[in-house]
Amino acid sequence: MFYKHRYFLLDSDAGVVFDENGKRLAFTESLVRALRHLCELGRVETDELGDLIHEDETDRFYKHNTIRQYRYRINKLIGHDVVRYKDQHFFIDGEILKEESPSEWVVSEEDDRVVVKGVFPKKNIAIGVSIVLVLAVSTATYALYRRPSILSKPESDMVLIPEGKFIMGSTEEQAEAAYELNGENYEKESYFAEYPQREVNLPDYYIDRKEVSNAEFALFVAAAQRALPDTVSASQDLNAPNQPIVGVSWDDADAYCSWAGKRLPTEAEWEKAARGTDGRIFSWGDEWDSKKDNHGGSRLYRLDDGDGFAYTAPVGTELGVSPYGILNMSGNAYEWTGDDFNAYPENDKYSYVLLNKGAKVMKGGAFDDGPSEHRPASRIGYPKDFRGYDFGFRCAMDTD
Repeated sequence: MFYKHRYFLLDSDAGVVFDENGKRLAFTESLVRALRHLCELGRVETDELGDLIHEDETDRFYKHNTIRQYRYRINKLIGHDVVRYKDQHFFIDGEILKEESPSEWVVSEEDDRVVVKGVFPKKNIAIGVSIVLVLAVSTATYALYRRPSILSKPESDMVLIPEGKFIMGSTEEQAEAAYELNGENYEKESYFAEYPQREVNLPDYYIDRKEVSNAEFALFVAAAQRALPDTVSASQDLNAPNQPIVGVSWDDADAYCSWAGKRLPTEAEWEKAARGTDGRIFSWGDEWDSKKDNHGGSRLYRLDDGDGFAYTAPVGTELGVSPYGILNMSGNAYEWTGDDFNAYPENDKYSYVLLNKGAKVMKGGAFDDGPSEHRPASRIGYPKDFRGYDFGFRCAMDTD
């Protein structure tokens, strides 16, 4: 079956998608499956689409987040907002033509090339099947099999967080305010994962001043003979060598930190480094300032370039700066921590299904969501194998 849209052509049997110019797109099998369901069914409820895509996955929150990311990735690959969301439904915006064997559409392979003829009014285009992601790592080839932390003292690329107490989490009133600040886009209960607020004492430790970049992660990939995340290779907006690595699972992040002679920060370490000791709401203070971090729109998963960046800002960009001078602790990319997503002591207001199930805590918010998720107290939990297009990390290190 062929599905033709103004902006794409889906060859359902072959499992390939072409854009409006006839260019074959880097769709994964799961993305093709999602697009096929939307083309076949027209308008699909969130839960129904989640069940179709993940037949073996029963967790509603997990599926909903996956589908939102599929929507983003499909639209980015095609280059147009073809997948829309309204009233708890996902649908294709625009007319879909369906044909079993359309004579005017020809999809063939010639000399390892994909040729699409007669699909769109523009001229035919022949392109290579293989898409190669190249990161600027040639200048650092000598370091491929060495751990970066060996090349310099920790102080040169890490910040020392001194021993002492800090205020962690949110009060009931702060959690309520965060729910209202985000336009009530999430269930109110989800904000009570960060309740109750309490004082926590930590020994001193080091934490990276910047997120791990694509170029740095590429060194690890080459040394460890691992694969680059599919999410990054599929989106040129996230691929620059100096942008933070995204699309990594918890295991990817943990393996990188171990290779670098470091470790993932604990949740408490991450939060203290982001907000300091005085319990401030954001990294810079108690009031939201749209110019001080890389954020999205006020609605869920919406891009906003008002801060200077529609997508991730380069590592080292002075946004989301913490009291310790650490960069992008609010916004830019969510960051994995080393801790399980468990309830805080004496929390009687939150009973999310992933609590105490081995999910890992993520902190900091990302370039595509609103201010409530950019508070250092905010916390979400994801399974270790989940790879989000806005999931990155930074490393920490003990002082002894």
